[in-house]
Amino acid sequence: MRPALLAGALVCTVLVGCGPADESRRSEAPVGGPCPVRPIEVVATVDQWGIIAEQLAGSCAHVTSIVSGGGVDPHDYEPTPADAAALAKADVILLNGVGYDAWAQRSIDAMTTRPIVVDIGGTWDLPAGADPHLWYEPGVVTRSADRITEVLTAASPEAAEFFAARAAEFDTSMTPYLDLIGQIRGAVSASPNTPVSVAATEPVFDGMILPLGLVDATPAGYVRAVSNGGDPSPGDIAAFMDALADGSVSVLIVNAQSSSSMTDRLREQAEAHHVPIVEVTETVAPGASSFAQWQIEQLRALAAAVGVQL
Repeated sequence: MRPALLAGALVCTVLVGCGPADESRRSEAPVGGPCPVRPIEVVATVDQWGIIAEQLAGSCAHVTSIVSGGGVDPHDYEPTPADAAALAKADVILLNGVGYDAWAQRSIDAMTTRPIVVDIGGTWDLPAGADPHLWYEPGVVTRSADRITEVLTAASPEAAEFFAARAAEFDTSMTPYLDLIGQIRGAVSASPNTPVSVAATEPVFDGMILPLGLVDATPAGYVRAVSNGGDPSPGDIAAFMDALADGSVSVLIVNAQSSSSMTDRLREQAEAHHVPIVEVTETVAPGASSFAQWQIEQLRALAAAVGVQL
């Protein structure tokens, strides 16, 4: 994992894990009606952005997500020759950036002819060491979706009206997600038990903590070690275990796609002290039909864990 904490300016303006890669996700079926022109080729390095591109492009693009499902850690993924070929043939490439998919940037740098590249992290000029899990920043997601539509339109101007209609449908699909974030935040703020604290085995969900009005109670030493790809010290782990035991943590957030003896120990400690556990996924959850559906299911589980009545 990489260091956390996105700049405050990128926190949602509406108040609103990782393990062998599955076969690349590819969508070619018409979505929302036939495309009026020849579809373009879009390659997303990871399916967190690929699923958004599928919704925004509909049948006017063939979208391929290279890292999809609960496979290999996207940070350390080693692209195959087929991946390199897909990137080389793309009209548009979507990068997460911030070091999360540096392997793809290396492939792009080696190209003689470059396609249009959207670097999500670079678009918002994030500093080195920023939290790379940008899809858990609601404000970044909504603004990045607008940027993706702009790029799709630039790549296929004849489909501009089609992309505009798809963008409007995407915005509509996101309304329940944004409303739920605001609802949880309001309930948490009004709770007599505030502050409501959470701790996480990995900094995957960190971008959502502040928009939800929660407090991050993960021990700082543990966060630094995990974010830098190292092993927490015995003292860091002991501090985490104590926080789970003494009531400092209301909910333990676990990346369901990553497991180790250390995370197993933290799970067991949470269970022993009746701390609710909420699982989130780093890549798109199996069976999710949209970005919003994926996120809403997790948010509902978190709301139940912190006692928010929806």
